Amino acid sequence: MATLTWLGQSGFLIESGGERLLIDPFFSEHEGRMYPPPPIDEFGANIDRVLVTHEHLDHFDPPSLPRIAERSPGVEVIVPAPIAREGLTGVRPGDRFDGITVVPALHAVHPSDGYADHGGRFVGYVIERDGVAIYHAGDSVAGDELVAALDPLRIDVALLPVNGRSYFREQQDLAGNMDVRDAVALATRIGAHTLVPMHWDLMKGNLERAGAAADEAYATSAPVHVVTPARGVPWTP
Repeated sequence: MATLTWLGQSGFLIESGGERLLIDPFFSEHEGRMYPPPPIDEFGANIDRVLVTHEHLDHFDPPSLPRIAERSPGVEVIVPAPIAREGLTGVRPGDRFDGITVVPALHAVHPSDGYADHGGRFVGYVIERDGVAIYHAGDSVAGDELVAALDPLRIDVALLPVNGRSYFREQQDLAGNMDVRDAVALATRIGAHTLVPMHWDLMKGNLERAGAAADEAYATSAPVHVVTPARGVPWTP
């Protein structure tokens, strides 16, 4: 069966049948980190594919890519097409390959850009393994385009950001995401049985309490489990 290991923030390792997929790994040191990077020898070795949702540094970590490649001969790095360069594979919403469907995300490089997919610059992924469909939203707010893309898909587990948007954070040029209310509502709308809150724990000044998602699910009687995995501990959906 497929297992997920949360690496903190939006980083996940998905393992299935000997395959190892990394999504938004962030192995580099950074002054804003609340805790050290995950050990790359453990979580960045023997990787088949790295899936990147967008270019913000806590999702796309170019300095780590050669380190992953050293430990993972033949690894393929997949990024949104607008940020692809030599050696990277570009994808766009609607693309499908090897049980992975690329979907849009509604985000911004800078808040002043406005929240949209900006020509496929931001994406999410639906990964189907061992009969389980796992949706990784990347960074995104909820919106019509996102719901329309997800409605036809069968989603079991939704990995959704919950840190929300804030006027004062946006004044510091920090683009936000859906909050716990929208995350619970979106997970319910797309039929997911499990919501895993993400993007709430890493960067100073951009935090949230993950338990707020469970509180919201309880308050609204949402038919969804809320799971907050321990960092670095494999979990089977």
